[in-house]
Amino acid sequence: MSLREKQLWISLIVGTAVWSLYGWRLAHLVGRTEGSLALSAGLAFLVALGAVVVTEAVGSAVVGWLQRRHRPAQDAALTEAALIAGHVALMVLVGLIVLTLASLWLFALWAETRLETLSMAAALTPRTLVLIANLLLACIVLAEGVRTVLTLMLVRRRR
Repeated sequence: MSLREKQLWISLIVGTAVWSLYGWRLAHLVGRTEGSLALSAGLAFLVALGAVVVTEAVGSAVVGWLQRRHRPAQDAALTEAALIAGHVALMVLVGLIVLTLASLWLFALWAETRLETLSMAAALTPRTLVLIANLLLACIVLAEGVRTVLTLMLVRRRR
């Protein structure tokens, strides 16, 4: 297994673990009525982002230190697989964002017809904005997961 493949596995495992914990924490925060959801979710996001960056960097450094040999033949297959997976992941990301935005638009249409007395300021509460931001974050995390998994699958198939 090449260094890049090991880094992809590290990214997949760390990303799945950290973002799952973040999602669990966010679900817990949304259920609370006291305190600021925006502040708590923002701090949780920064902690999760820092955990992903530090853990992946340390894991990649350890793997790089342990594996000193370079395998150029495997890297060529990995590069080709990564290009294909990157294109698919971009399409997944675009599709998820369009789906999210369409859902938000349909919700806005529904809210306009049902809640005529609701002002725009009341409709866009901080809680709603935090949830929208996290929907978009989920789109990015899912697309990155698709890219990683597809790259690993394609590189195995090309060997």
